[in-house]
Amino acid sequence: TNQVNDPNIAQDEQAEALKFLIHFLGDIHQPLHAEALERGGNEIHVCFDKHCGKKENLHGIWDTEIPHKMNGIKHNEKHNDEKEPAERWAASLFRANRFRPHHAECSNIQNPLECATLWAKETNRLNCDYVLKRDIDWLENHDLGGDYYDGAAPIVNEQIYKAGVRLATWINTLAAQRPSSTGFLVTQDGKVGRNFEL
Repeated sequence: TNQVNDPNIAQDEQAEALKFLIHFLGDIHQPLHAEALERGGNEIHVCFDKHCGKKENLHGIWDTEIPHKMNGIKHNEKHNDEKEPAERWAASLFRANRFRPHHAECSNIQNPLECATLWAKETNRLNCDYVLKRDIDWLENHDLGGDYYDGAAPIVNEQIYKAGVRLATWINTLAAQRPSSTGFLVTQDGKVGRNFEL
């Protein structure tokens, strides 16, 4: 977090730090990134909507297949096909939560480890409450694209929403701490650009 605004490091290193922050805050909201059983679910081989095999694992289901199904993206479509549905999803989450209070939870980014740990613990509880509530044998012997998916989808929506609000709070806080003549820009193609005048 500190490297994003560190004037003593090169701009490309600041940009890399911002990219890491964006990725990290997203990851700690995915339940299987917050636990270690079977390498975060990577070694729990499952079926999802009749797609089975060694390539299909619980971690991947939560990373990709559940969000894709929620947004009408077909199995194994390319990342380029995710952008438009992701934008619609973000807009939908924003509309659905527009009257929800957005308190500045953990907006003091001077102690980022405290916030990240708090959020990871919160995410980890979802493993006991739902993700891994059934045993591994059950998970490996049932198609997770039905009832399991139906229970997972609201969790994914909530986690994506929380990650977005928390990330926005942190980026806004970082931007407010930058010298008034500089800023950073995340372009539409997802690349972090050079500093620009505010």
